[in-house]
Amino acid sequence: MNWIKLLPVVIAGLVLGGCASILNEEVIVDEGVSALSQPEPAVIDDRQIVQQMTAKVTEMMDSDSVVEMKSLIEKLKKEPKAKLQLPEVSQSSADEAQKAVAVVGGVYKCNRCPDWHIAPASGFLIAEDLVVTNYHVVDNPERSGLAVRLFDGRMFMVEDVVAASERYDLAVLRLPKTGIKPVALGPSAPVGAKVNLISHPNRKFYTLSEGKVARYFVTQRNRRPVPAMAITADFGKGSSGAPVLNEEGQVVGVAASTESLYYTEKEGVQNNLQMVFKNCVPVSQLLELIGG
Repeated sequence: MNWIKLLPVVIAGLVLGGCASILNEEVIVDEGVSALSQPEPAVIDDRQIVQQMTAKVTEMMDSDSVVEMKSLIEKLKKEPKAKLQLPEVSQSSADEAQKAVAVVGGVYKCNRCPDWHIAPASGFLIAEDLVVTNYHVVDNPERSGLAVRLFDGRMFMVEDVVAASERYDLAVLRLPKTGIKPVALGPSAPVGAKVNLISHPNRKFYTLSEGKVARYFVTQRNRRPVPAMAITADFGKGSSGAPVLNEEGQVVGVAASTESLYYTEKEGVQNNLQMVFKNCVPVSQLLELIGG
C-alpha cells in the first residue's frame, strides 16, 4: 500500500473542531486518462482544535462525573494486566488508520485564566472503548484528569486503567464506547521494513511521517533492561503514544522517546547535533500486556 498516494499530507483529514465536509473535484489525468473524482484533503486548523479542546474539557471538568487523575495513577501504579478479546479488524487504509488516532492529554489549569487546558500527547484505539498510550503520559500527578479527543472532534474523559506496564512504558485506558473502527495489531516488523507514524508533535495535529525500522536493541528503564525498537520516521514532543504502522495499516510499535546525539559536550553544554534516535515500544510488548 502506498500511504503517500492515499494521504499526501496527513496533517489533512478534518477541520479541527469537528468533521470536515469533503468535496469532490474533477482531476484531469495526463496521457489521455479519463477524469477521476478525488476527495480534496481537508486542512487541519491546529489553533482551532486547541480552542475546541479547551472549551469542551472545561465543560467536562466542571461536572461531577470525571475520574480524577489521582485515582487513575493509583490504578496505573498497580500495573494491571488484562486478557483482552480485541475485535477482528480488516486491513486499514490510511484514512481509516488516522481516524483511530487520538489526542490523549492531561488536564490542568494555568495561572492566566479560569479555563481547563490539555497537554496533548498521542494514542490510538485498539477497540471502540480502549485507547493505548505511554505509561509516562498517564503518570503525571500534576494533572487533574485525562482527556481523549477523537479524529471526528468528540471528546471523552478516561474512565479507568485497564492494563499498564512501567517497564514497557504502556497503558491501556478505558473510554465510553466511541463507535470508531480501531486499528489492528500486526506482527513484529523486520529491520528495514517501511513504517509510518501519525502523531501530534508540538500540537501539529495528525502529522504523518515515514521511515523504516532502524534496529532492535536493549535499553534501560528504571535500571532494568528492556528490548526496544528504533525507527527513522520523525516524531517529537507530543508524539508519545502514537502508533507505528506497517504498510497494511497495522500497529507494529508505539512511539516513546527521542535521544539526541551531539558531537561535543563541554561544561554541560552540548554542541553540534548529529542524530536524533526515535525509540519505540515493539508491538510484542503490547501483545504481552493484553494477553495477545
